[in-house]
Amino acid sequence: MKKSIFLILMLILSSTIFCADEATNNIGEMITLLKTTNFVDAVRAIEDISQKYEGKKIINLSSFTEEIGVPIKQLHWKEALTLIVDFNELVLEELPGVYEIRDPEQITSSGGEAISPDTKQVRISAIFVKIDESFAKNVGIDWSTLINGEVKANVNFRGASAVTEELFTASTTNRLESGEYTIDINTLFKILESHQKGTIIARPNVIVLSGKNGYIQVGEDFSVKSIDEDGNTVDEFFETGIIMEVTPTIIEQGDEEAIHLISKVEKSTAFPGEISTIISRSTSRTEILLYDGEETVIGGLYDVDENVTRQGIPILKDLPWWFLGIRYLTGFNKKEKTAGEMIIILKVEILQPLTDRREMRKSISEKIQEVRKDNRKVHELITPEDIDLIEQNKKGKKK
Repeated sequence: MKKSIFLILMLILSSTIFCADEATNNIGEMITLLKTTNFVDAVRAIEDISQKYEGKKIINLSSFTEEIGVPIKQLHWKEALTLIVDFNELVLEELPGVYEIRDPEQITSSGGEAISPDTKQVRISAIFVKIDESFAKNVGIDWSTLINGEVKANVNFRGASAVTEELFTASTTNRLESGEYTIDINTLFKILESHQKGTIIARPNVIVLSGKNGYIQVGEDFSVKSIDEDGNTVDEFFETGIIMEVTPTIIEQGDEEAIHLISKVEKSTAFPGEISTIISRSTSRTEILLYDGEETVIGGLYDVDENVTRQGIPILKDLPWWFLGIRYLTGFNKKEKTAGEMIIILKVEILQPLTDRREMRKSISEKIQEVRKDNRKVHELITPEDIDLIEQNKKGKKK
């Protein structure tokens, strides 16, 4: 009898604990991620749950942008966050109203050298511009001639348009007999935009430590749900838009400095469908050497835009289909395809070390105070006997 009572009590206690665990671990607080999920995407997914159930944002201050490297299967979001951060040797700190992810205190560069305030940085400025393909061929812009912000072109003026004439007028140098001219690229882009022959899509720039990776995305992420081996629903994230990934390394030889630049540029668009999602992607990779302030051009990224316009008899062509089918007799859809070339211009600049920039930012009053402190230190080193000797020398010179 005692044994049966004991078993009943144990069953009641275990069921109570099980119910408590179910209440604590709400199914909405569980998350599943593939180990190939990008770290930034994983943090965003966990942040959505964190804000919903705890009201806390997750601020990612680390420079880590690779895959999380560890699979997450139906794990509580906070445990998943801790696991991902620890696995990638980062630091997670819980603050009032926010979680912060940071790089470790002891940071080293890719070459193994410790990063200090004297470590040099590189600013990389980019211009993404889309130009009408047929116009670019007619104008004959030679992007390989880009230097100091100017580019050469060659135009046959027998079929000159208002655009080409305006470009020729704005050119800095020209040869009338050959139609060759040199023009500033900013002026070129303004003229193209004003005549709807091109448009600047983005002007991103990023400052990167020498030997480190820099990343910029102008676009949006989307996720595709799939089922893993255990039957769990998994969100796989993809990045689209204009994406630029760069790794500049400063090379010194004597008094000269050059920049070894590894760059990857991508323009992509997602087209979700009923069965699958199609990603249209144009990618370019390059590895070049540039001097401080020099520019390089990446071209050859083509895409086609398709526009559909309704043409025909006004009003009648826009009637609904059920109105005696008049719209089909009085109008039609016209499809126009325009091919465009994406041109990316990259410019590299070596920035002064942090210590030099800090010195330049000092106000005049701070500099005066430092000089006064140095003068006081000099006076502390001079003895009364030295002062008497100085006064005697002054009197001797007056006589």
